[in-house]
Amino acid sequence: MSNLSKTQKNHINRSADSKDGVSHVAATFLSSLDTIIRGDEERTLGSALSLVDSSHSAVFIFNNENKFQGLISPYRTIYLNNYPYTTKAAAIMFRPPSITKETPIYEVAEHMISTRVYTLPVFDNQGEPVGVIHAKVILQTILTDPALLSSISKLINPNDPITSPVNSLVGDVYQKLKKEGVSRIVLVDDKNKLVGIVSRGDLVKAFFKPTAKNRFANEGSAMGYNSFAGEKKFRKDEPVRKYYTASVGSLSENSSRDKIVSTLITSPHNSLVLVDKNNKPSGFLSIHDLLEAIARLKPKEDILLILKKPSDSVTDKELESAREYLILFGRKLKKRMVINKINVASEESKNANGQTIEFNTTVIVTPVAGKALVAVTKQRGFLDGIKEAIVLIEKQRRRSGLSKEETRKTQS
Repeated sequence: MSNLSKTQKNHINRSADSKDGVSHVAATFLSSLDTIIRGDEERTLGSALSLVDSSHSAVFIFNNENKFQGLISPYRTIYLNNYPYTTKAAAIMFRPPSITKETPIYEVAEHMISTRVYTLPVFDNQGEPVGVIHAKVILQTILTDPALLSSISKLINPNDPITSPVNSLVGDVYQKLKKEGVSRIVLVDDKNKLVGIVSRGDLVKAFFKPTAKNRFANEGSAMGYNSFAGEKKFRKDEPVRKYYTASVGSLSENSSRDKIVSTLITSPHNSLVLVDKNNKPSGFLSIHDLLEAIARLKPKEDILLILKKPSDSVTDKELESAREYLILFGRKLKKRMVINKINVASEESKNANGQTIEFNTTVIVTPVAGKALVAVTKQRGFLDGIKEAIVLIEKQRRRSGLSKEETRKTQS
């Protein structure tokens, strides 16, 4: 990752006293708007992309009155929508999520993952940007917080590397990037040994044919994707060797989790390849994975679940399976409605010998406001009855058309 400014390092030092990642909020990591890449509404896509050097960067678009309008993202414009290079910024910019100084850091990580943008604005109560938050500042904080580093390390699992031969064509690698939904492909030689890496950012250069007559010297940057905004042309038949990076961050596959995370954070690269003793790729980790781990620090809301064991005919294992199933269902349902509790009651029908032949199960989902959802089932299996009831509850919810706001208690 690139070196941090003195101001950004001060943010890290102030946050180092926190005991866990849950307590961090966006204000802790706030950086000045002077650190962003600016553009205006009249800028074209071609000239905007010339300002950034990563597919996770974004150009902040302002109007003539210096009012923030939105972002232009390389990922959205090239890989998701493939707009013509002459498209004006005003037509392709998007409004970023509403992050405030009080937004928990796990929510910020979620927004960075969903937008594929690692620098996002922070807004005041009037919706005006008061600063930005950089993923690199968040991640550097991990190194100053042993408890947070340990938590993140436990949550990460290196991915299987997506590889391609170093002699591949640009078109083949581009299609693999899209198919696999990844931002980087690891390149290997004919013995499957690590050679280099190619990213979405590298291949953006393959979308532009540089021509001197169409150069935008006053808008472009030699450090950006391309200082030429020439004819839009996807050069899929060119060798990927023209665009890949031979300098790759790598580490032994036997390294500890803490060392893997620390090495990636301090690396000038946004990814890390784990290799075996023969220098063959065996694992892969990126900044995206670390942000996902931070997002997973979000506290899970407890669900009031009332579930009793009907009789000894239901084993403790069956009861625990039912409990886990209902908790997962409750968490999913709470994204759509505000739940007060889930109540499960089950009675047994028995034969003349006293053996259970059927479970009569009632599941009641009570929202904070509005009518309860009730399902009654009859099944030979205890868990089967609960599963059927959950399906019926979900059907009722969809038919009701209730929104999350309508199931929230009215504030007095």
